[in-house]
Amino acid sequence: MNFKHIWIVFKKEMKDAFRDKKSVLSNIFLPLILIPLIYYGMNFFIKSASKEVEENMKISINTNESIEEAKKFTKENIIGEDNIEIVYNSYSDAKEALKNGDINCIITYEDGFFEKIKNGTMSKISLEYNSFKNASQMGVEILRSKIMILNQKLATQKLTELNVSPEILNLVSISDYDISIEETNDGATRNDMLIMIVPMYLVIVIVTAGIPIAIDVLAGERERNTFEALLSTKANRLSILIGKYMAILVFSIIAIIMSFLGLLLGIVLNPEMFSTAGQEMSITAIFSTMNMSVGAFLLALLSSITLAVAFAGIQIGISTWAKTVKEAQTYLSYMMFPAMILGFATMFMGVGDMKSFMAFIPIFNTIASLKMVLSGVVNYGFLITGVIVNIIFVVIITYFIIQMFKREKTIIR
Repeated sequence: MNFKHIWIVFKKEMKDAFRDKKSVLSNIFLPLILIPLIYYGMNFFIKSASKEVEENMKISINTNESIEEAKKFTKENIIGEDNIEIVYNSYSDAKEALKNGDINCIITYEDGFFEKIKNGTMSKISLEYNSFKNASQMGVEILRSKIMILNQKLATQKLTELNVSPEILNLVSISDYDISIEETNDGATRNDMLIMIVPMYLVIVIVTAGIPIAIDVLAGERERNTFEALLSTKANRLSILIGKYMAILVFSIIAIIMSFLGLLLGIVLNPEMFSTAGQEMSITAIFSTMNMSVGAFLLALLSSITLAVAFAGIQIGISTWAKTVKEAQTYLSYMMFPAMILGFATMFMGVGDMKSFMAFIPIFNTIASLKMVLSGVVNYGFLITGVIVNIIFVVIITYFIIQMFKREKTIIR
């Protein structure tokens, strides 16, 4: 192994990587644009849908009694001051409009509803909506909450008429306390959206970031008939391997950093998506929830780096095995699936749901480590075990790659 030769090979591969404008654009600059745009689009459509329902909600009333009485009751007791329009007097027309998405919901009052209300007996309201229409689902949730308020209001009025304190409806007072706050660093609160998205996203990027350059450094070079010429130079195979390995790893780290910056930019531009109840909608408030332990952060970072090294090795191994660029692209494209499967499988898992055995599984252990750090929970045993397992993973993969490079049939195909 010659460090001068390693450096020459490394520089050559990095120059080739940055000459490929498509690769640089898609892996380094595109995340800075695409990720903020994705968050902006999600935030825009969610806010637009909510605003559309709030400002243009339309409902219809179905009753066998006086429609005017039903409208008056609905306006006074359910709609209130909200901008909800009552349309269609015909139930058949309303049903057709609901199917077409022209109205949000249909309120049906049972026979004798208003008389039962006056007498203080059980009365029934039915809500019809169209689950194929997002506006209809949002509309029915609004009506449900309003009818619950109406229910409490009517019960309170009836109890008052009977000289009974309305407090009888709330004989049990409920308070809750999240004991997980005691386990976090300095009792800091958490941002659940960040804990859910960031680990999954970063691990997928770590596993796949080096694929473009990995395809080119071996399968691409073999297809261009330049690999044999490189083998005939003074550089031995180990120096060539390490130089190419380092190029893939450095390119991966650059792509990971740029993707993370894109994620941060998305948060800065759309902080509402990452704001929790009662929390100020600003980037400062969002990141103040992450009160990280320095030791835990460094271990999680080391876990991420060792995972990146391991998958850079897997990528170079697959590229070495593949005969053509197309074959390498096919094989390497499958690498995204384990990262996505494990990422989505743990997306909705909390820190308390992470089991001890996960520390012994690469990808799992990195996701769990990142979740712990973002949650402010410190479990040094888990974090250290995860790092050790990833290092062993790197050693095993590196050993197999070295063995592959020693075989003529593998590298000259």
